[in-house]
Amino acid sequence: MKKSHKTAIKQIPKFIKQYADAWRVLDAYDKETLATKGSTKKKIKLTADDLADSVEKFAKYLAKKDEKGGMFGVERGGEIFEGIVGDVMQSFESKEVYPTVEEKAANLFYFLVKDHPFVDGNKRSGAFAFVWFLDKAGILDIKRIPPSTLTTLTLLVAESSSKEKDKIIQVILTLLSKN
Repeated sequence: MKKSHKTAIKQIPKFIKQYADAWRVLDAYDKETLATKGSTKKKIKLTADDLADSVEKFAKYLAKKDEKGGMFGVERGGEIFEGIVGDVMQSFESKEVYPTVEEKAANLFYFLVKDHPFVDGNKRSGAFAFVWFLDKAGILDIKRIPPSTLTTLTLLVAESSSKEKDKIIQVILTLLSKN
């Protein structure tokens, strides 16, 4: 056996350990055992104005870096943005529709990307809102959702069929779960 092949074989346990979370999520996907609920039950106040202010700050940051188009973050109208935030934060018969932080974050992310409340920048705004909300709740873990994963999830949401919404939300919840 060549030396480089022996070295590669010795690296296998390291890769298995480093990517253990990926194997867990892929197995859950195959077995259809993705998470359907989050675990963080914490009261987080979110209004459309709070989020709009944060998206506006994000847009200003992008403008400074010359990465913002003229229509980035401009609401499309018809109160789509407010409706999304309202839907995510709503309750019915004194029970929250999305009872955990993770469920709220995943659905906010999904709807902001898919429902196009902005003229431009829906993917970036949705991804920003997702991590902003998780951070606001104190559960953002950059190791669980690094920039590359956030990019991939955003594109997955954007390119998915609306018929796949529940499965996409479950993938996001599974990535956020620590089990």
